Amino acid sequence: MKRFRLLSRLLSAGMLSAMLGTLAAQVAQAQRPIPLSDLKCVTRSGGIENISMDISVGRELYTTNLWINAGTALTCRLPGGRASLRFEFAIPDNSNNPPVQIDVYVDGNQVASRTGDKGKVHTMLVDISNGKSLAVEVSCARSTNGCSARYLFMKAQIEPGARSPGSR
Repeated sequence: MKRFRLLSRLLSAGMLSAMLGTLAAQVAQAQRPIPLSDLKCVTRSGGIENISMDISVGRELYTTNLWINAGTALTCRLPGGRASLRFEFAIPDNSNNPPVQIDVYVDGNQVASRTGDKGKVHTMLVDISNGKSLAVEVSCARSTNGCSARYLFMKAQIEPGARSPGSR
């Protein structure tokens, strides 16, 4: 009888460990960032391209993974739940591009806007929790004739489960 109890406890502990391990793996996978390029999106205008390129910004080296043309407007389906949008973008030191203006909309409502200039890496962290759609518009911040700038992004991703700074 003692053997049966011991075997039963060992089996129960093993099953519990296996279930907790599976649950922990699912939670860890759900927390991985989702690149903007992996979302289901439509581009209303402009262009977007995945590109890996080293650039100098403020005399420091960075690797980009995406460029977005000025005048680009895209709308994407969001995965749902609590999440944040993270953009890290820059204009290289050797570029003559005008400052960039990035406007972010969730379910048709503007939730953030940011202007970025040359020589500095700019970060946007926007709460997009429970949104169904995300729209991003990238444009030249100064009006110039036929602005054809390409703006470079080191990160353009959705961070599931992330909280925006200051929220509880």
